[in-house]
Amino acid sequence: MHNTFFLLGNAGRVNLLYGVAVVGFLVGSWFLGRAITVMTKGQNPLVWKGLRKKDEN
Repeated sequence: MHNTFFLLGNAGRVNLLYGVAVVGFLVGSWFLGRAITVMTKGQNPLVWKGLRKKDEN
């Protein structure tokens, strides 16, 4: 019975750790995207611009 409560107590900590990791990944991805945009002066090659018309060249 002791092991059941031990696992339930740790499951909350593990879920919290996963949540912190996901939030950290998203924030880090946002900062990396901003850094790439700054380094490439707004012409980020990783951003999909969509279809362009031929007369926009």
